[in-house]
Formats: sequence, C-alpha cells, structure tokens
Amino acid sequence: DLSRNGLKKSLLHLGESTSYTYLNVSHNVFTSFPFNDAWRELETFDLSNNNIFQKIPENLAPLSSLKDLFISNNYFYGSVPNSIRSLVRMERLHLDHNALYGTIPDDILSLVRLRELKLSHTRQGRQCFHHLWECSMIIKDYKGGDLCCYRNDGTQVCADESKVEIEDPDICLTPEIYGTIPVGFSNTPYLRVLELSNNALTGNIPPEIGALSRLEVLDLTNNTLTGSIPSALGALADATVLLRGNEMIRGQSTNTKIAPLSVCSNMHGLDLLDDPTWCPPERNLLREFYEDAKGQEWTIATGWVDEFSNHCDWYGVECNEEGKIVNLTLGNV
Repeated sequence: DLSRNGLKKSLLHLGESTSYTYLNVSHNVFTSFPFNDAWRELETFDLSNNNIFQKIPENLAPLSSLKDLFISNNYFYGSVPNSIRSLVRMERLHLDHNALYGTIPDDILSLVRLRELKLSHTRQGRQCFHHLWECSMIIKDYKGGDLCCYRNDGTQVCADESKVEIEDPDICLTPEIYGTIPVGFSNTPYLRVLELSNNALTGNIPPEIGALSRLEVLDLTNNTLTGSIPSALGALADATVLLRGNEMIRGQSTNTKIAPLSVCSNMHGLDLLDDPTWCPPERNLLREFYEDAKGQEWTIATGWVDEFSNHCDWYGVECNEEGKIVNLTLGNV
C-alpha cells in the first residue's frame, strides 16, 4: 500500500516483482503509471485519485487475475478496450470520473462475476480550438480517428472520430461516453452497483436490469435516455434507483410523464417517487383500495391498476384539473 504519499514517479522498479497480489498507489500525483504484463497474480490494482493522463491498455489479458480495478478520478482517455472481457475474475470495475469516450463495449457483459461497475462522469462538454497548432495538425490533414488538442493550460482533451467537428478554421471536440446501454445484463447476476450517470447515453433503459435481484444502486442520472421506464424495474424493491436528468424519458404515451404503477408502488428508493407527475400518490392509494376490495373480481374495472394509464382515466374515478380525486363512483361492480 503506497497510497497518500505524494508520489510522482512511475516506480518502474515495481515491475521487477511478479508476485504482487495487491497494489494500491491511489491518492498520489502520478501523471502516468504502467500496467505491467508481468503482474499476472495481481488481484487488486488501485490507481484512483491521481493525475494520470494515458489510455487504458489495449491488451489486458496478462492481468486476467484482477478482481478489483480502480482508476477513478484521473484523466484516462480513449475508449474502454474490448479486451476488458479477458478480465474474467473481475468483481469491482471503477472507471468513473475520467476522460473516457466512445460506447460501452458489450464485452463488459461477459464479466459474469462483476459486482460493481462504475462508468460515470465522462461528459466534458463541447470544446473548440481556434488555432491549428493546438491540435498538432492542419485541418485538411485530418483523416479520421481519435484526435487530441491542447487547452490553454497545457492539458489535453481527446475525442473519437464521431465527436470531432471540423468548422474551418475551428476544430470542436465533444469527449463523452455515448450510445446505448448494452443489452444483456442478465449475464451479470451478481451485480450490486451500476453507475452510468453524467454521460451522453441514449436509447431505452434495458428491461433486463430489473432481473438483477442483487442490485443495490442503479444510477442513470443526467444522460439523454429516451423511451419509457420499464415496468420490470419494479422488481428492484430494495434498490436505490436514480433516473433524474433524462428529460426525454416519457410514459408509454409520448405526451405524458408517468412511471409504471409497479415501479411507483414497490420501489422505495426511486428518486422520482416524490414527483407527483411521475408517481401520483393517489394512484398508489387507489391501487391499495383495488387490492383490498378484491378488484380482480369486479365486473367492470376498465383501466384499473394499468401500469401506465393515468388514474383519472380509471373507471369510476373523477378528478379535478389538478389531477386530484373528487369523486369515486363504482356502483355495483
């Protein structure tokens, strides 16, 4: 454990040993650090809270014994390599608060022992550079691929080809994790923490996340997700589920914002629970009334306990303009 020592040099002499199982150099001031292929027995590798500016190595296979990899709070850039799948014993993978970009590789879903995945806070915003020398090339010479430019303070910002905009004489970069959340989290049944907040993720929330019975934290805040909240998330009764900051998420109808009834009824850790637009409290009360009154035996129960319908549209329910129930007329149901 070499953490919190103000270390600056990369300590290359550490590579002389091949028997490490634990290496913690967190909370120092390293600007780079090797991923040594000789550390084949290494199980915990903690580089978090340094000033490391480098890419994650393309070939991670020699480190296949790793169970914990912590590189949070650095300046790692580039994409998450597909070779992440070679870390077959991985349990805790913390990549958050870096300058990573690109899409989340499906290969992460092959890590069947994974318990924690933190890949959040990569969004750095659009940054434009007005001088050719800031990007070390002439605009007409750019042929695609990753591109790095220098800020005024000497630090670099990098982005992949899809986030490079050429607006002669300017070059604009938007480094961030983007694309859809991979489908197939059912392959990671031990997952307890899934943090993907503050990225530029799009598309729908995969319903199979609701089948992760061990999940304790699901944080998808501040992305650009669309579609509706899956009813399957209602199974995460004991989890903290954070969805705020996705302004394009809607109810089943594109013109409404209403979460599934089962989600609002079962998930006490949902951050939208106190928002009456998403989770009208009177809808939950009506659901309880329906169950207590054996509503499943009613002859007329149109709309009742429908996952996405507004409770004011349920048979016999009359609401005012604010959506508050003013009359309940069920007759002989």
